[in-house]
Amino acid sequence: MKQTINIAAFFFVLAIPFALSSQTRKAIPAGRYEALSGVKNSRSVKSTEAPAGERKDSTALFWNEVLNHMPENSQDLSYFSTGKMDEFSTNLLATKGLKTAKKLNEKTNIVFSDDLKRDREVLKGLKNKSSLVVLKDSQELKDVMATLGQFEVLLYQAEDQSNYFLLKLR
Repeated sequence: MKQTINIAAFFFVLAIPFALSSQTRKAIPAGRYEALSGVKNSRSVKSTEAPAGERKDSTALFWNEVLNHMPENSQDLSYFSTGKMDEFSTNLLATKGLKTAKKLNEKTNIVFSDDLKRDREVLKGLKNKSSLVVLKDSQELKDVMATLGQFEVLLYQAEDQSNYFLLKLR
């Protein structure tokens, strides 16, 4: 009798960690994260594996979201690029009525950068609160926010080799 009580107690003691492990914290569903944080987060298909049409679709979706954040009734929309933009992006912005600015000034609506380390000082000198900054970098969101604390993240799109950020001055 004592032996069966010891065996039953032994199995009971072993069952306690399994019972407690089922009460772990559950993951936040994808749409709920956006609602809680206010940051739109999208993951696209790896750009090297995606057909050219799907890459254009994800780029078009990103740039359409950027244009949705532009102030209404804006005239003479322009963008300034400190790096090399892909041809699809420049054609898409041209069809939406944005002109290329030769230099960064107060009236520039969108600033595009493809290298955070190179353009850090240029972005720190940005004073126009209505301007949007589009950053294409290989760094993750937390690294970019640690570097550029004066910006608020409006949109974040992660891809295999580069991440797109839509930033606005606080």
